[in-house]
Amino acid sequence: MNIKKYIDNKDNVNIYNLAKNKAIISKYNLKNYPVFNSIDIINTNLFSEKQLYVFILEPNKLNKIFFNKINMLNNTLLIIINNNDFNANDTYYRKLLISYGYKYQKINDAKIKVFIYDISEYKDNPDWLNSENWANPDLWEK
Repeated sequence: MNIKKYIDNKDNVNIYNLAKNKAIISKYNLKNYPVFNSIDIINTNLFSEKQLYVFILEPNKLNKIFFNKINMLNNTLLIIINNNDFNANDTYYRKLLISYGYKYQKINDAKIKVFIYDISEYKDNPDWLNSENWANPDLWEK
């Protein structure tokens, strides 16, 4: 996955650098977006699919308080610092993020882990859920 391309595809991007990691901001050229160091105030448009919230944080900050503050956001990208804590508790953190609806994204950077929650892509539509197989009155007599 190309993080920069994914972010650039969005119209309104807010970066929350909770880990205060300037190297990630620089490496992925995120300095052109508004950067905040706290999630006390999150400006959101609940109906915008093109709005993206990027959170850069240490894995130990993935707790109920954090998820309660961001649970109303439709599109979030978590950049988690891949430190000793994450490596020691890899399964725990992955299960926690998956339980909140995040999908793991493979990237070519050993220093971070990336997870995305995008409500518009949350559930893939199954093949059988289409007008040809479902509620098609022309096929009712067959």
